[in-house]
Amino acid sequence: MNPPVLLVTAGPSREAIDDVRFLSNGSSGRMGIEVARKGVEAGWEVHLALGPVEAEIPEGVHHHPFVSACDLEEVTSRLWPQADALVATAAVCDYRPQERISGKKKKEPGDWNLTMVRNPDILLNRSQERDGPMGQRILVGFALEADSDEEEARRKAVKKNLDLVLCNSPGNLGVATGDYIWIEPGQPSVHLPGISKEMLAARMVEFIGTQVTLRRGHHASMGNDESESQQAKS
Repeated sequence: MNPPVLLVTAGPSREAIDDVRFLSNGSSGRMGIEVARKGVEAGWEVHLALGPVEAEIPEGVHHHPFVSACDLEEVTSRLWPQADALVATAAVCDYRPQERISGKKKKEPGDWNLTMVRNPDILLNRSQERDGPMGQRILVGFALEADSDEEEARRKAVKKNLDLVLCNSPGNLGVATGDYIWIEPGQPSVHLPGISKEMLAARMVEFIGTQVTLRRGHHASMGNDESESQQAKS
């Protein structure tokens, strides 16, 4: 059986205002890079879509750089059909400037109103394309909530049909360890205080590996049942 194919998104998106300025999020990409590293260590094929951060790409990882949310939408939509699972750790801007100003906007008297438009909801879009050749693909997301709002994280998990969501707070940004809440829809939450990104990544890869095995087995069983049914009819 072929090893799982894992797609990971990491780092921030940058949404250009003009040729000099941009809007972005405070993400180091470390969480996604650790997930990619653990995937390779497990013998998987790993694709990492990484935003504009300075980071060392783990050996054996297929690197796909992106800048904007629209870039990431294109990368994930292209790679998703071949993947078994997606771990979405990227801090994607929800909005972008409606128009990019050519050159650099000059300082002028008075205020400046910037019109914003919604960026694509990448995880929601991929959740609508879950059916794959080996059964339903696996989706893991992160919910960054100001007060680690567990109920809001569960709402997002249901809306986006996630298998697992990790709820965390802004205090976890850019640090090696943090407090997370592990949420599987329909299951009790598991609080993980002071867990390192490395340990959390290992736990996620183990979870995904189990789910891939179960779903591939179920898909194979369904295929055998259909074959036997066809033979009985003939």
